Amino acid sequence: MKENFNETMRWLHTYSGLIVGWLFFAIFVTGTSAYYKNEITLWMQPEFHKSKQNDKTLDIAINKAIEKIERNDKVSVTLPNNRSNLITVRFENSNNKKQTNKRKRRVPPTYYDASNGKKIKETTKTAGGNFLYRFHFELFEVPRSVGRWIVAIATMSMFVAIITGILIHKKIFKDIFTFRPKNNTRGWMDAHILPAVAALPFLIMITYSGLILLTGTIMPWGIKAYFGDNFRAYKQEYIKLYSVDNKELEAKRVILKNKEVENKANIYSAVNSNSLRQANYINSNSKRLAFIKAKRQLHNYEYIETKNIITKETLNLIIKKANEIWPNNIGSFTIIKEKNKNPIIEVSPRVATTLFNYKMQREVATYDAKSLTLLDSSILPSLESKVLNTSTTLRALHEAKFADSTLRFIFFVSGILGIILIGTGLVLWTQKRKKKNALKKSFGFWLVEKLNLGTIVGIMLALTIYFIANRVISFDEVNRKDLEINAFFLAWLFSYIHAFLRDTNKAWKEQLLLTAILFLSLPIINAITVLETFLEVFTRDSIFIYFDIFFIFMALVSLLIRFILIRKERRKA
Repeated sequence: MKENFNETMRWLHTYSGLIVGWLFFAIFVTGTSAYYKNEITLWMQPEFHKSKQNDKTLDIAINKAIEKIERNDKVSVTLPNNRSNLITVRFENSNNKKQTNKRKRRVPPTYYDASNGKKIKETTKTAGGNFLYRFHFELFEVPRSVGRWIVAIATMSMFVAIITGILIHKKIFKDIFTFRPKNNTRGWMDAHILPAVAALPFLIMITYSGLILLTGTIMPWGIKAYFGDNFRAYKQEYIKLYSVDNKELEAKRVILKNKEVENKANIYSAVNSNSLRQANYINSNSKRLAFIKAKRQLHNYEYIETKNIITKETLNLIIKKANEIWPNNIGSFTIIKEKNKNPIIEVSPRVATTLFNYKMQREVATYDAKSLTLLDSSILPSLESKVLNTSTTLRALHEAKFADSTLRFIFFVSGILGIILIGTGLVLWTQKRKKKNALKKSFGFWLVEKLNLGTIVGIMLALTIYFIANRVISFDEVNRKDLEINAFFLAWLFSYIHAFLRDTNKAWKEQLLLTAILFLSLPIINAITVLETFLEVFTRDSIFIYFDIFFIFMALVSLLIRFILIRKERRKA
């Protein structure tokens, strides 16, 4: 135990951050990239790049939905948005009659060009953004529960480091406006404190919510006490709690059905009444003709009643109605056919309007496809449980699935500030002990220096190789996903080996230069392998232009850090 509380907190802050710092740096890098998981996957599938939204996109999506619903029970259509340039269609079928169970057969999604409606075949098998997303909370090639336990311990240590960091910096708000780059150790301290204060609310939220999301792994006793080892039963109960209560929706459908039956009965009555009235005043031949005419009227009604009521006009009208709920924010619609019931159409917004919007309970407006009546419009949260609502909120905050493009970018920048915080903290540990190590060499100091380089620069180098591998590996390669992931880890391993074999100062400059060159090469490699003409560089969907900008930005950052290291080295000389 240290002499006083402040010293104890300082020691705890230093070593709770250092011991898991290398792992948490990798977790933060991959986790921050996961905010653009879908975009990364899209970038790594070049066959989708030519699709671009225009005025015809909605009509194309509606036509595809009508085409698919004729042979399927459920069709879901997702329109292009700021995260995807495609029309995505998913549909489900009942099993054929030979099968006894009534499970729905899920078919892989179909993708269409948003500008012309042409079907795009998914040809590039890639690990995409999902690999980075899974790595940040499960690691890789580690048993799932073990990986989550390791990440949970690292997250708890990071949370302790953040809280103790607040306690030891009494002038925390003054420090945010102070930056002294010329003073070596003090400069690193300022570079460490600045992103910490700027992103403090985000850092507390992201670490605490991360722990909550891992609660089922690290604190499973409540689940085991109730369900034992039957995890499936727990999952089914969990889904049941989140399921939307359909009683009110079903009641409205019954009312509509009763009205239809009543209208049908009125027509029967009118037909029979008309026939009898005509029969009283006309001869037998005319009476027969009147009955034929009445029967034809009834037949025509039955035909109208039973024919397919899902039309382009129907969908357009319903989407127009939903647009009144979410103006200029329609993201998807789903058509559902059920036996002996009118089809229903569900419409959802493109960007969520509430934190509580999640896959278990989502914003949706439900319409009767025949009468165009609004049956239900979910108002979230719909659950009475404060615990589940809190859990949903923390999950939504952690994953930012509710965020529009601007807010998602703010989360991304906050994640980058967290990366800088961890990286500068690791370097600061060595800077504070550099003079002491010059007098008496320490293995611990040497090891931390090497691990810092292999982690901080190494994972950036690995990311560039991961993206390059996606472009240079043959599209016909069966094991493309594995090769991309192997390239990532081999590049990272190379960084560590190089760090341990070379002088640390030289290794920093060499790896930063290599990283900058690789980041700069990415837009060029992409243009050569994907684009057909130079003009496409500017006419592509903006999603892919942002990738090029980011690659160039990262190259410039790498060169800037290298320049600062060279300048400091010359000053010392």
